[in-house]
Amino acid sequence: MRSSLRGIGWFVVTAAISVIVAASPAAGADIPPLEQRAAWFRQARFGLFIHWGVYSVIGKGEWVRHTGKIPLDEYNKLTAQFHPTQFDAAEWVALAKRAGQKYLVITTKHHDGFCMFDSKLTDYDIMSTPLKRDVIKELADECHRQGMRIGFYYSIMDWHHPDYLPRRPWEKDRSTEGADFNRYVEYMRGQIRELMTNYGRIDILWFDGGWERKSPEDRAKFREIIQMARSLQPHILVNNRANIGGDFETPEQFIPATGIVGQDGRPALWEVCMTMTTGHGSFAPTAWWGYDRYEKEFKPTDELIQKLIDIVSKGGNFLLNVGPEPSGKIRPEETERLLGIGRWMQRYGEAIYGTTASPFRMLPFFGRVTRKGRTLYVHVFDWPPNRRLVLPGLRSQVKKAFVMGRPDETVGVERSADGRDVLLRLPGEAPDPVASVLVVQIDGPVAVEPVRIEPGPDGIVHLPSHYAEIRARHGQRAKPVSEKGRTYIGNWSNPNDVVVWQFTLPSTGEYSVRIDARMASQAARGQRLVISVDGQSLSGKITAEGVAVTGRVKLAAGQRTLSVKLPDAKRTGPPILDLFAVDLIPERK
Repeated sequence: MRSSLRGIGWFVVTAAISVIVAASPAAGADIPPLEQRAAWFRQARFGLFIHWGVYSVIGKGEWVRHTGKIPLDEYNKLTAQFHPTQFDAAEWVALAKRAGQKYLVITTKHHDGFCMFDSKLTDYDIMSTPLKRDVIKELADECHRQGMRIGFYYSIMDWHHPDYLPRRPWEKDRSTEGADFNRYVEYMRGQIRELMTNYGRIDILWFDGGWERKSPEDRAKFREIIQMARSLQPHILVNNRANIGGDFETPEQFIPATGIVGQDGRPALWEVCMTMTTGHGSFAPTAWWGYDRYEKEFKPTDELIQKLIDIVSKGGNFLLNVGPEPSGKIRPEETERLLGIGRWMQRYGEAIYGTTASPFRMLPFFGRVTRKGRTLYVHVFDWPPNRRLVLPGLRSQVKKAFVMGRPDETVGVERSADGRDVLLRLPGEAPDPVASVLVVQIDGPVAVEPVRIEPGPDGIVHLPSHYAEIRARHGQRAKPVSEKGRTYIGNWSNPNDVVVWQFTLPSTGEYSVRIDARMASQAARGQRLVISVDGQSLSGKITAEGVAVTGRVKLAAGQRTLSVKLPDAKRTGPPILDLFAVDLIPERK
């Protein structure tokens, strides 16, 4: 039954919850171990994220009630305006399949509190719109029909429910008197029960918005809700955003530099979620997940393909987002990119699905490596002009190497003079303009000796960009770029992006620093570059001629770490610097 409290829009119906519990055949079931539950997830590697709700009517992203400081009564009017008559679940699922995606995650309730499913616990849901159709049910049924895995996003935060606390900072006129967060938790528990019971098999429960509720008491409540969800769907994967850990990590809008490992040192389960939008729409520089009618810039298809490869090469999954229009259609720009990725995946999906992380920590070329047992897939983003690639430290014998899709077109294989590396001699032209794939079959176990950056014969420590790690967090901008066979760190406009190298010194020494870089825009003129190593910092100013760094550092023998930052960069501004390399020049005595 539906609550009659339409002005409030919620009501926990104890009787309805009891019926749902009794109807669940899975209650009390044993929970399979994570490796068993996650087997399909590791195989899938690529999924579709969908942020869709009444906020799409305004078209300024999913946070528009907060960013626009829209009063609750005014925001509630969007329910009557949300009429997505062009929504077609079969079309959405078919598009994801054509993109090569193996699972789909949809927002059932975002922070605004509006429920995109038919909930018996509130009237603030899809059944109160003119559409009066449970779009989540239609999408879940279609995923089951087409063999697509499905996950449900659910926001712990709720800006609509009267019992959710805290209020938004600007809601001075919205009283908290009588609000009871424990009552909200029961509402949340009931809705999760609905989602885990009424929609068939659900593969992922994707929480979000838990950062305001981190007390031990809150965590205990969320733990109980997750245990209940697992009893109803024993196979389900639950993410890490309810503040009690989880089955998988969820880095947002950035790619971890070297993947993620668990406390036991083993590779963890993780998934990068990322928008196609770039943050040049409403409320820039934020890239919204929901529909933003003002956003006109989208990540290029080739960049998205290379991000997918990069993530998978580090052992992760890629959950790529779309924000459908209020009509129910996915934007042409997003559709075009999904289909472009799909065309690449149709040719090279073998090098993505079911693969594991690269055995190489660093590569001396613009590309990545994925692995499946004794087969290495070498993804080449920029075909080298000399048609030679080095697989550094590969000690295993290569049985055969060829271009994927052309098994008769073999790739020449030889050893370097010192025996440490494998050299690949490539055909004349790149088979693919975005990412060509070479198949390297290994005879026996895969054995790779890690690359060590050490001083050359002249004592100089050369730190090229292709050996750098980009350590970032939400809003990463910096990325590797290749130009005429030369790699650099480009698109660098976020002061939180840090470029890092690790190297080894055989003895203590004093070094000056030389930067091989160029100004990426006029906005860079006069900005600072800061180098940190062993607790010592040097700085330089960016000019049209490059970067001049003054001072020296004294470094002890052993493994050292050097980082480069651009502290004056602005996320809203243009790129600042193209960084090719850093050299440490020994001071002669």
